[in-house]
Amino acid sequence: SVLSEPEKMADKHPKKGLSSVLSEPEKMADKHPSKSSEDVPRIPLRDFLDPWNKWVVVPNGSWKGYFDWLPEKLRVGPWSPMAPIFLVTYVATIIYTKPQPTIEFDYELTRLFPDAYSTCWYYNLIGFLWTLFILHTSLKEMTPTIFLSYTYQSWTAICIRHGISAAAPFLPSSYYMLFQIHEILRFHCLVTATVTFTLWNFALMPVIYVKGCNTDIKKKKFIKFFFGFNLVQAHLLNIVYAILNTIVSSPRRFIVTDLWCSMVTLLAYTLFYLLFMDRMGAHFYPVFSPRAHWCILTYSACVGCYVATYFGWNKLISKFIVTSAIAS
Repeated sequence: SVLSEPEKMADKHPKKGLSSVLSEPEKMADKHPSKSSEDVPRIPLRDFLDPWNKWVVVPNGSWKGYFDWLPEKLRVGPWSPMAPIFLVTYVATIIYTKPQPTIEFDYELTRLFPDAYSTCWYYNLIGFLWTLFILHTSLKEMTPTIFLSYTYQSWTAICIRHGISAAAPFLPSSYYMLFQIHEILRFHCLVTATVTFTLWNFALMPVIYVKGCNTDIKKKKFIKFFFGFNLVQAHLLNIVYAILNTIVSSPRRFIVTDLWCSMVTLLAYTLFYLLFMDRMGAHFYPVFSPRAHWCILTYSACVGCYVATYFGWNKLISKFIVTSAIAS
């Protein structure tokens, strides 16, 4: 679900640079914010939690007017019945397919991490410090709202897993839950990095450049944005870090539990996006608007990407394991 997000105007946040709300593709067309976008008051928590209050709690369904470029029918109004139908079906499927007898990983699987002071261990240590540095510079360049994005939630998970991989050889077995998290993040990091890398570089970026940049100035502006230091890390090199940490450092084939856990995290982000961000008028991913009847197609496509990634990487991992065994 790494799809187009609007661009805050640089003159509103001169210190923030071209990127503002997120490090996702940004709307390159001229913006015409609504009158309410000049100064939006803080939304009281009671208004947000009040079940009798209107669903969209910001004027015109556009947070500070940053999403006025999006058709109003995707910002306000009733949901398509396709959205709740998909959500109910998805939740029921998650419950029905829960791994038995437990979702916990076997003890042997939780001990798959590089030995201390090995080459892979040093990589994980350096990788942790590097990905943490990128988070720091991204926060300085942009805003904490980057953590609302799929891209930076994926990047944060990659950072955390590098850190656990580096610390694991020195941790006693009593840190059982941390080892479980380490394995839960294995496929999660790889699949989210794969989705981010593929959709952004081969779908969104070309479409935005061709369709959204209708002048030479906008094209140059977008290319400068696209090849910014932090975005190159988050959109191009993210897949490299994920592969080195989850496959090269300690390879194993993924099991059904890996896929199931990733589907749960996808569901969690979907619910967060639809139940919180939609109400706040933060439409980072317009193709997932619950007001469009075709949302069931985009939701299903996301699930399909996860499943395809699961089988695709498993085939590559099997070949990698065999090749490594022959080489050793």
